[in-house]
Amino acid sequence: MDDLRGNEEVKITDELKCWCRHCGAELPPNHTGPCPHCGKTGKDYRAPVTAGVNIVARVSSKARHKGRGFKKFAKEILQGWFSSISPALKKGVYKERIIDKEKDEYHEVVENAETGEIIREVHEPLTQHKSLAKKPAKKENRLREEQHGN
Repeated sequence: MDDLRGNEEVKITDELKCWCRHCGAELPPNHTGPCPHCGKTGKDYRAPVTAGVNIVARVSSKARHKGRGFKKFAKEILQGWFSSISPALKKGVYKERIIDKEKDEYHEVVENAETGEIIREVHEPLTQHKSLAKKPAKKENRLREEQHGN
């Protein structure tokens, strides 16, 4: 029983059975003294136990639509369950993110997988989204531009 974790359900029924440890004869559970069949002492008790375990499948998916004139993709959709490094989010998060370069849209909703609470919700133009905004040129590119006078 120590190995069961999560949403398990364990039922112990009232059907307690008793057998002689030596000859296997069935005895009443409240029997005392030696076995009436073999005369030896010692009993084994058994009770049926039923255990049910809920298994949770966590799935995530990512799809990309490629389009002419766009690097990597024109539209990306990511959705599903993801783990989290935050100790407060031990059960992970559900995330849905849509990046649409053609329409200049960024949408993201992140919710706590355990409570359903929305942790983050962003709907903004993609060109204004902080993680995809134009990044400064790498050091080598800046040096090359400075040398060529660009």
